[in-house]
Amino acid sequence: MSGLIAEIGSPVRLRRHHYILRRGERPGAVLLLQDGWAARFKLLPDGRRHISQFYMPGDVCDLSWLVSKEAGQAVTALTPIRAISVDRQTIESRLGSDAGFSHCVAADSLIRLEAQAEWMVTLGCRSAIERLGQLICELYLRLERADRAGNFKCDFPLSQQHLADFTGMSSVHVCRTLRRMKRDRLLDLRRRSLAIFDFARLARSCAFSGAYLDEDRRERSKQLLAA
Repeated sequence: MSGLIAEIGSPVRLRRHHYILRRGERPGAVLLLQDGWAARFKLLPDGRRHISQFYMPGDVCDLSWLVSKEAGQAVTALTPIRAISVDRQTIESRLGSDAGFSHCVAADSLIRLEAQAEWMVTLGCRSAIERLGQLICELYLRLERADRAGNFKCDFPLSQQHLADFTGMSSVHVCRTLRRMKRDRLLDLRRRSLAIFDFARLARSCAFSGAYLDEDRRERSKQLLAA
């Protein structure tokens, strides 16, 4: 999918805090992120925010827009972003003429649905350590696949408030949980940098298997858990 979009798109750069899409707008293009992070979120009337997706290098933001008349959630840049932009009409035309491209879109949609279902279970049933553990395992595998992580270390631009808004916790609870995870020698998150001390033990602590991720990340997860 990334290769196909890169072939037909145009480079764009976005500043931090730039709205890629506002709620209620009709999406006019999709982006393949090359550098930087973005987040999809919804604000409640009282100002509370829920983040439903993080986008990072290698991610397409967002193929679901191809079937949306208007966006139900906003997407904003968390860092400066370098990306490839593809006009919606160009992709829609390709969907009608390229079976391989259509298959990639369908496969991506299925993976996203499986991930969403898994996170509904996590947010409804799992503890603070399990929520943060699952998120960090997932993000690390995604970064590693994009060649942005190695040796269980990576740049990590998310704040404790970002983590709180995704996991449904308060920032104070996130802070306390991260301290406990550091004390238990699971991970260390500070100064926009993540270090995982023992991936297999971290994954076991939150019952993470990576089964809801794409095939490459599932296989990598199995390798790490078996090590």
